[in-house]
Amino acid sequence: MTAFVTIADGVHLVRIPMPGGGLPYSLAYLIEDGNGRLHVVDPGSPTVEAAGALSRAMDALGRSPEDVAGIVVTHLHADHAGGVAALREATGAPVLMHEREASAAAAIVRGLPSPDFAAWGVPAERRPELAAASSAPSSAALPTPDVLLADGDLLDVPGRRIRVLWTPGHTPGHLCLHDEEADLVFTGDHVLPTINSGLGLGGPTPSNPIADYLVGLRRIGALDSRALPGHEEPFTGLAERTAALAEHHLGRAREVAAHPEGTVWDVARTLTWTGGWDALRGFTLLSALAQTALHRDFVALGGLDAG
Repeated sequence: MTAFVTIADGVHLVRIPMPGGGLPYSLAYLIEDGNGRLHVVDPGSPTVEAAGALSRAMDALGRSPEDVAGIVVTHLHADHAGGVAALREATGAPVLMHEREASAAAAIVRGLPSPDFAAWGVPAERRPELAAASSAPSSAALPTPDVLLADGDLLDVPGRRIRVLWTPGHTPGHLCLHDEEADLVFTGDHVLPTINSGLGLGGPTPSNPIADYLVGLRRIGALDSRALPGHEEPFTGLAERTAALAEHHLGRAREVAAHPEGTVWDVARTLTWTGGWDALRGFTLLSALAQTALHRDFVALGGLDAG
């Protein structure tokens, strides 16, 4: 595997290996600024292998850790932000993330309540499995920002206009980045080329994550720029992909609306799942139930009428 792939002038993709046997890698990006320094987007997992992949890419670019001017985090999940602490220690560079994501990370550190499995109608024999899957992530992998970002901010990247776009849904403070002159959108996990990202994966929010996500899809889709996602590969056709993702969630909401009675468990069993309901175990089952609960709330709030 090559150390990096150049996507556009001064923008380089680095495949960061992921542990666990699921997706093989996340995608980090190295952005060169007009002063010859680097800005890292999503350094990846908190492993030696991940740090080594970034180090090799910088070496291949003829750069050292001292050349890193900033570390931007699209969202708090460990496969994107777990390597922040080690990279900050090696480079001394500040860590930047959206202010809402910083609040979500702090809430996770304090401890989030587990879902009410009884209220969801989960059979007693399946509850221990789900309780284990719902354990909070290690606070050691959560990023601590030095700089808080807000929607519409321009990053301090000399020679480039990179704007912060707040796109909640996957997590409360997920952000995308729009390089306005290169017409590139760093989409994190908000939009992936073939995978449907889970929603509501950063703790409770005052608004419905599905409704929030649909707003963000419309905003990002309107750019129709080349997409640089957090997994898989860069792609074009962003407008078509965001429309397909929106229809996926609206279709799921219509499925849920067709079964207004029963518990979350009862409704989830009637829905269409990629690998089939019976194949869902542990975290995938927990995610399916959580998504069903979010869709029920979305329907109850009139989301289908708005959509």
